[in-house]
Amino acid sequence: MRRPQIIWLIFLFALAVRLIYLGSYPQGFTADEASQGYSAYSLLKTGKDEWGLSWPITSFRAFADYRAPLQTYLIIPSVAIFGLNEFAVRLPSAIFGSLSILAIYLLCSQLFPDRKKLPLLAAILLSISPWHIQFSRTALEANFASFLFPMGLYFLLRGTQKKEISSLIFSSLFFGLNMYSYLAAKLFVPLFLFFFALLNIKKIKNNLRNYIVFVVIFLGFALPIYTDALWGPGNTRGKDLIVSNFSAENLESIKQEQYYSQLNHLSPQLTRFFSNKVSFTLHQFINNYVSYLSPTFWFTEGGREITYSVFPGFGLLHLFMLPLVIYGLYCIIKLNHPAKKIIFIWLFLGIIPAAITKDGYRPNRVGSLLGLWEIIAALGFWELLKLIPSKFKKIAIVLASLIAVISFVSYLNLYFFTSPVKYPQSLLYGYRELVAKVDKLSPKYTKVVVDRGSQSQVFIAFYTKMDPHYYQNFSKEWWPVIEKKNLLFLDMIDGYILGKYIFKSFDPSADLVPGNLVVIKSEKYNPNLAPNVVDRVDYPDATPAFFILSYVKK
Repeated sequence: MRRPQIIWLIFLFALAVRLIYLGSYPQGFTADEASQGYSAYSLLKTGKDEWGLSWPITSFRAFADYRAPLQTYLIIPSVAIFGLNEFAVRLPSAIFGSLSILAIYLLCSQLFPDRKKLPLLAAILLSISPWHIQFSRTALEANFASFLFPMGLYFLLRGTQKKEISSLIFSSLFFGLNMYSYLAAKLFVPLFLFFFALLNIKKIKNNLRNYIVFVVIFLGFALPIYTDALWGPGNTRGKDLIVSNFSAENLESIKQEQYYSQLNHLSPQLTRFFSNKVSFTLHQFINNYVSYLSPTFWFTEGGREITYSVFPGFGLLHLFMLPLVIYGLYCIIKLNHPAKKIIFIWLFLGIIPAAITKDGYRPNRVGSLLGLWEIIAALGFWELLKLIPSKFKKIAIVLASLIAVISFVSYLNLYFFTSPVKYPQSLLYGYRELVAKVDKLSPKYTKVVVDRGSQSQVFIAFYTKMDPHYYQNFSKEWWPVIEKKNLLFLDMIDGYILGKYIFKSFDPSADLVPGNLVVIKSEKYNPNLAPNVVDRVDYPDATPAFFILSYVKK
């Protein structure tokens, strides 16, 4: 079978893996997914988002934290065709995740034209990658980088090598769109292009006219989004997450370090030279950066949060890839190959957006690296095969394939059968069932009190398919409060209203009164509330997720 035929089979396999039971697995549904789905629905019905803003270009207001716009716009046709549901919201991510298999194949063909089967191997590894499957099966903005960046780089390399202006135009379009896909891309893409230009300065000078066209198109994308980030609200979330945004605990830690330092007895000025905001920020950045190079993060731990269907104790990459990645990196360093510098600037620059944010081990923040490890592992396997005697190569390939299949099947078992019971709180499970129950009960009550947190209002709007015009009547009242109090998220307001729903901190004495239906998470429940329980929503393991309460006369 020819390579073009094989890559299409790999693509169809990847598409099937990413589409099967897409609306049901992962079983939870995040507030971000619901928000993007409802924003798309609102734009489709009214030409305005849920805040009443007409067709935002550079960022969506979301929960007042602002998000990149590309995925929300891609969800609009999906919702128009399939309706407002989980499948429609996740479909664009699944499709573009599948297309990234073709993107990695094309990029590898351009990077390693002397290794004919390496692109197919990289495509296979990406098609079964736990990290990539998880991101493709949720409406996660970072996933779009796995398609847009490789395609942009493929056309950039092609345009550079063959002096094709059409390739450079396509490259600028893909790179430009990538910056509208996720926050990290705003920093990573320009950095990458800058260092790429330094590496290829002579070729660029010899083909300057074509690169001017590239720069003009790219700036057409970049200027609006950077204007929004620098002088508008578009970087609100980034400013909150950056390591230089010190919390009260950080400032106290710096003060304690200065106070207890032995140097303080000799010279307080010298103490401040070594212990200050700059040194603290640098230390945090280095720690974060190193954490994203840790094999533990990639192959065994897999991240410190499960809100993106990332499972604790299970790596983002298959464990069998570890020796392949190590040997692949060794080969890249050892071999004097043209792809060497490209791969390393991709790796070292791709970590920077994650490293400058608070906390480490956040898989979604290094989404720019999606596909890179598979390329490196494919190279490692290719070079390892060269060391094996010819008569044993077929055995080695069969054995490696068997290990990969076992690992992949084990992962599918974890994803579809084990994780729904073992990690039931992943992706805010239970809101679909909760809203259905509350919507059925609510006509009997004057007010529905929902314990605030988790942006519950968007789940109610999403699952009831609330009229966006009606929703906008209330959201316009929320925004002045957010601005006045300088809040980061909508649900930091205690007592905001959406129709008969009120979102506030649960107070049994004030809320469990006649005419009220009350919704609380299981963490807020105590045995004294047992007589008030009307219904509840359980996790798949039968433990309670939510309780629905009402007044009971004592």
